[in-house]
This record gives sequence, structure tokens and C-alpha cells, in this order.
Amino acid sequence: MNASTTGRPDAPDLSMPSHAFLIAAFLPALAAVARTALHGSMGGVGLLIWILGLAPVFLLTRYMGWKGALLGLAWTSAMVVIAELFTALLEGGAPAWPLVGTVIAVTGAAALGAGLERQFWVSRQTEPVRSEGPAQIVSDLPTGAILYYFLDKLFEAARRKPPLSIVMLEVDRYDEYVSMYGEAKASRALEVAVQALKAQTRASNMYGRIDDRRLVVFLSGETLAGAYGFAVRVLEEIASFSPPWSGRVTLSAGIAGFETSMPNADALLARSRQALDTARRMGGERIVVASGTTGETLVTPGMTVVNPDGKVREIRSSV
Repeated sequence: MNASTTGRPDAPDLSMPSHAFLIAAFLPALAAVARTALHGSMGGVGLLIWILGLAPVFLLTRYMGWKGALLGLAWTSAMVVIAELFTALLEGGAPAWPLVGTVIAVTGAAALGAGLERQFWVSRQTEPVRSEGPAQIVSDLPTGAILYYFLDKLFEAARRKPPLSIVMLEVDRYDEYVSMYGEAKASRALEVAVQALKAQTRASNMYGRIDDRRLVVFLSGETLAGAYGFAVRVLEEIASFSPPWSGRVTLSAGIAGFETSMPNADALLARSRQALDTARRMGGERIVVASGTTGETLVTPGMTVVNPDGKVREIRSSV
């Protein structure tokens, strides 16, 4: 079965070629024959011929795993014992059991190392590949209870040391994309938005996903004017990314700031949502700032401001 039927990646092809099996069987036998034939003239250095006995360990382990490691160890060990018994008969002495033990120990250590290496290699080949593409970026964003936990903490901190601003962003014409391309492809517009957001967000700022189409950034220590500048950069940044279809992906943004009169973080979110909804009603691809009682004078030319009562005004020039 392949990956398409099991849901798992294909295992690497480790079928053993016939010539590899023959080499694994032949080399220890060759070492045994050489040991027996040259018993009187090999000397201590000649015992290195048993290095050939490591061949079946590495070859069989490569293709058969731990079973191959045990088979290679058993075959080489058998050849060592047989060779030493025949050598002892030819020389009329006792078998060199210390030599036998040394060769078997070395071969066993090689089998263990080869088995562990092969196991690691196979696990690396078969483990699922973690996507680092845009879809993974979206799924990794904080959402739900985790996101609101951080907002509550930042809100309480702002009571002691303001300011705190939040920027809520939404992909324009998202429902239109869903009807034209389907939900899966439409979600790629959000992936582009996240990439643009990440490119402009400092590591010290918290951001996450409100729902399937809206993102939010918490800008601790940032004024409304500073948050407006941030939102402008994000909207400009998304223009530099390739959209998932012909045309453009654009964003609308709603900005709100902490006010001492707000009872909780939900009130701050509600104000940013009001600003975002205003931006969408005005055609999208724009930024709207929710004014309030922060005491900050909003003077940025071109800034659109919505009052708590829903009245919208645009700042024409600085004062």
C-alpha cells in the first residue's frame, strides 16, 4: 500500500539485491578459507583478514534492519569458529578462543552500531514532512482561549501603564472569493494576509486569528497614531505578495485603543470591531480608527475616525 491509501508516507525501498546477498555470504567464507590455508604464516597482522567479516553485518543490516544485523553477526561468528577449529586441527593445538571472542565482540559492536544507524535513517525517511508553507503559518496562529488570555493580561497591564492599541484586520471580499473559488482556495487569501502581517510585526507584539477571516494584533505601548502607521505598513506589505489568483488581495483594518472607562478587554475588541465594520462598509481597503477618551489628538492626514456613536469623520490636514 502506498501513501495515498494508508495516509502515511511511503517507506524507503530497501529490497536487497541478489549480488549484495552473495557478497555478504562470500566474504566471511573467504576470510575463513584464508585463515585456514595460511594458518602457519599469517602472524598477528594476518588476523586483520577478519575485517572482511564485517561485510555481512553492514550489508544485511542496510537492507534487513535488526534481523540483518543478527544474521550478519551469526554468519561471521560461525565462520570464525569453524576457521579456528580447522586451524587448530591442522596445527595440532587448541583453538585460539581469545581471538574468537575478540572477533565476535568487535563484530557484535559493529552490528549494534549499524542497526542503530539504519533505524535512525529509516525513521528520518518515513517521518511526515512538516509543512512550512503559508497554510502552516495560519494554523500555528494563536486563537480562541489562548488569544483572549493574552489580551486579558495586556488589558490589565494597560490599566497600570497605558497605552494599548489593537488592530483587527479582515480580508476584503472574502465571501466573494468563497463563492468563486471555494472555501479551500479562498483561505489562501488569509495565508497571504498572515505573511504580510508577520513581515511587519515585531517579535514583542502578540498577534493571532479571531476567526476564519479576521486577524488581530495587540500593540502594547503603542498609541493610536502608532497603530495606524503599523496598519498602513501591513496594507502596503500585502501588495508585495503574489495573490493566489489573478487580481489583488486587500485588507481592511479597524483600530482601537485602551480607555480607562472600558470594563474589560471585550469592550476594547468591540471598539476595534466597530472600526473594522465601518471600514468594510466604506468599500474596504482602508483603515478606520475608533476615537474615544484616551486623550490622544488624532491629527494624521487621511485618517478615518469613527466615534462611539457611529459618526465617521476624515482628518483632512494636521493641526
